[in-house]
Amino acid sequence: MARNASRPGLKRAAMMLAATSALGASVIAAAPAQAAPAQAAPVQQAAAPQAVGKQSANQIVWVYVWATNVNVRRGNTGACTDYPSTGNCPIIIRKVSKQEIGVYCQKRGQPVSDSGYSSEWWSYVYNGAYQPSGFVSNVYIRGKAHLDGVPDCTW
Repeated sequence: MARNASRPGLKRAAMMLAATSALGASVIAAAPAQAAPAQAAPVQQAAAPQAVGKQSANQIVWVYVWATNVNVRRGNTGACTDYPSTGNCPIIIRKVSKQEIGVYCQKRGQPVSDSGYSSEWWSYVYNGAYQPSGFVSNVYIRGKAHLDGVPDCTW
């Protein structure tokens, strides 16, 4: 084994592999930490952002869910797409807790109140490629009741 390691070609390959591994580790270690989003604000209305249709909803906006065990309700069929609510969107496809999630747009639906905050807006959540998407009440997302920077859904 030691005899093969002394060959120039194998030695060079081993050195390159070690250098690549060290470089990858330093890049990962140097990655900047993301700052936490601003705290949740009381109910307020923002100027209406640009509307987005289901087919053109390809821009994802990252928002922060401040609560734990928040339901993501299946939202791609039936009455749920017209008026997101616990009754119209009874299927829970996953839960999210104190994390960033990607949303496409937001839609007016059932008013929800929790921990002193209220909102009648629900955000349409990106749930990964080839996965059903769903809605989360904006009351659990940091920001205003109608989120700044998140367009309205037009369907």
